[in-house]
Amino acid sequence: YPILLSLVDAASPETVFDDDFAMQMVHSGTITPDDRRVSTIIQFRAIDWGMEICELHVDLLESFGQEGHSGSLALYRVNSTITLDTSSLSYDTRPPRVAKVGNIALGNGNVTWHRKFSCAMDEVLSFELGCLPLEESGGDSDCLVEWVQIKD
Repeated sequence: YPILLSLVDAASPETVFDDDFAMQMVHSGTITPDDRRVSTIIQFRAIDWGMEICELHVDLLESFGQEGHSGSLALYRVNSTITLDTSSLSYDTRPPRVAKVGNIALGNGNVTWHRKFSCAMDEVLSFELGCLPLEESGGDSDCLVEWVQIKD
């Protein structure tokens, strides 16, 4: 599980979505509420000794794209090597994007995306997942990001 999940909203850049009260800590990270509908800042900590290659997986269930929606999500590395403070995190205060990790194409059917990258033990890995920017999407603004985490 991620050590941090927090919303940021370009349409409301000063809004802080501080929902720490609703989060649940488990041995391997944090489980947050399921109502994620805008860009999401996600942080993980590499905890295994000797793990020099990390792999990020994004799995989207078949029902995700069955309402006639298609397009892409964008995943970015953001510049943060420490755990962020969700009580002050907003779109305006989020860490700057360092690099685009990739686009995740959506459509009907299951979507499985993954990427490997170097990591060090105890390193905090920070990402932003959101809609592909309009200038890259060919003007398709029909995008909604909803975070759902299977808790098993």
